[in-house]
Amino acid sequence: MSKSWGAVLRGDDNDLQDWCDMLKPPFDPWVEVHGTDHVLRSASLDDLTSASEVRDRVVAHIERLNGAMSVMRDCQPLQFSGVAEITPEGKVHRTVFAQGFGRLRLRAAAATVTVGADGKPMPQPPPIPSEAQSWAAIADGDDLLEDALIYFGRAFPPDPARPPTFWFDLYNALECLMQRFGGGETAFLALDWAPRNEVKLLKQTANWSRHARRKNPAPSNPTTEEQAKVLLRRLLRKAFEAAATVPPPLSQA
Repeated sequence: MSKSWGAVLRGDDNDLQDWCDMLKPPFDPWVEVHGTDHVLRSASLDDLTSASEVRDRVVAHIERLNGAMSVMRDCQPLQFSGVAEITPEGKVHRTVFAQGFGRLRLRAAAATVTVGADGKPMPQPPPIPSEAQSWAAIADGDDLLEDALIYFGRAFPPDPARPPTFWFDLYNALECLMQRFGGGETAFLALDWAPRNEVKLLKQTANWSRHARRKNPAPSNPTTEEQAKVLLRRLLRKAFEAAATVPPPLSQA
């Protein structure tokens, strides 16, 4: 008999709520709330037989979703806090490792009701996968896009004590996109997804900033962290829009 597995998530309450809003059943992956626990579920976990296998697989799910949710909702990364085994009665058996978070994000939400010409509420449309769920499905079959999301999500650690790897991660995310679409910088720039000078400056800034031993001088007008974040979000959106029509390179297909 197969088991029902999930991962307990930890993070800012507003970020957890955003994940609930974007990751709903019946589409995969989804978030369930059990008491005070937010549990990430995926059908791909339920064929596993041990908690260690679940941990190894679900961490990648969380990391790429961190990248997607940063692009879509400006969420800070959530963290894996233990494997959850869900019984048929809905009880959760878990091990939780406490983590600290130091960021406050205010969240505003409003309910929307569509009414017809007669003023009465119209029926809700059938559910469809959220953008985050669609991106997760694409990343399942595209290693370079999955890696780009993971690197982007890692660039914004929630724990201020963790050593910053912002430029290292952003450089690698950009490199993944360049390899995925055209195999290098020249072909990628030709896509014109963003001003070419801005993309080139981002790469130069990230490449210079990520090295401890710097052989070349810094760019005269380097990309700021905020500019880098905005530009890479734009490139990731373009990449996932294009993924449906541009197959992965043969080396990763």
